[in-house]
Amino acid sequence: MSDFRSKMESAAVRHKETDLGVQMCGAWRGTEHRHILPRELWDLNLWEPIRAAARIHFLEQRISWHEQRHNLLSSQIQCVNVFYPLRDHQSLLAAFLVDRLRQLARVGEMYFEYIGDENYLNEPGGKGSMRTSADVAIEWYDALNSRNLLLLEYKFTERGFGPCGGATSRGNKDKSRCRRASELMEAPGSMCYLVEPKGRPYWDIALAPDGPLNAGVLASESHCPFRYDFYQLMRNQLLAHQIESDPNSGFDSATFGVVYHADNEELLRMGHPFGGERNPLTAWTRLLQEQKRFISFTVQELLAAVDAKLPSHLEEWRAFLRARYEL
Repeated sequence: MSDFRSKMESAAVRHKETDLGVQMCGAWRGTEHRHILPRELWDLNLWEPIRAAARIHFLEQRISWHEQRHNLLSSQIQCVNVFYPLRDHQSLLAAFLVDRLRQLARVGEMYFEYIGDENYLNEPGGKGSMRTSADVAIEWYDALNSRNLLLLEYKFTERGFGPCGGATSRGNKDKSRCRRASELMEAPGSMCYLVEPKGRPYWDIALAPDGPLNAGVLASESHCPFRYDFYQLMRNQLLAHQIESDPNSGFDSATFGVVYHADNEELLRMGHPFGGERNPLTAWTRLLQEQKRFISFTVQELLAAVDAKLPSHLEEWRAFLRARYEL
């Protein structure tokens, strides 16, 4: 276990047992853990002033809470605890995002587990369950009042951005093909398990002339670029591209980004370097046709900007984040 993970577990246990007064352990896959709440008490994981409102919002919007919602290290829960109180404070978000989205004039609505209006990637499930979903999406407008979207993946203690499940699936009878990138990209229909039999259009989008990814760079390593570390990044980037390409989506542009905890060094150190680069966020920008279609920032950077203009009625929220997550 990394020092960061251990530190966050200790903070979670302290919050559960001291602040919440819960001594019982919760279970995950049959094993009890002190940093997990009993399932029936999962909503104690949410900041108390937003607890009821967030639950109602997810219910009305048909959003699924993640299976580990009772885990005090849940990144979905931390995302909601950080962003939900900012839903009505667009100016705070705009002041921070304007340096990253240069044409931004103002911020609009906020959406959780955003999937778009169509099943762009031919996936099962829905918002927050099985289908590619942005943990939080922020609507923004430029000076000409064009409507745009920022899709964000939120990371807390995760060690990476996920490997492709097809590479290890029992249904994949030839796993060696995942280590033959050039052949795979020449014939993805027969070489990629996610295309046949799963029917995912990932490669059709990725290799299209107007697609978001650079086909030449994708084949720069012998293994499939999504085999080990880029799987979530790829799916979210393709989702953003499809939303932007859809004339009926209502958005003129869609950008993908990552929000992560600054102390999570393990997240930024891939086990399998790509193009000689171990930082997945740096490597990912090199895989794109347009680097401006991807941004990343730490939750600490966001909160530091918010602190500079913090309204008095959000002081309790900031105190909660400091005590709960040491943010």
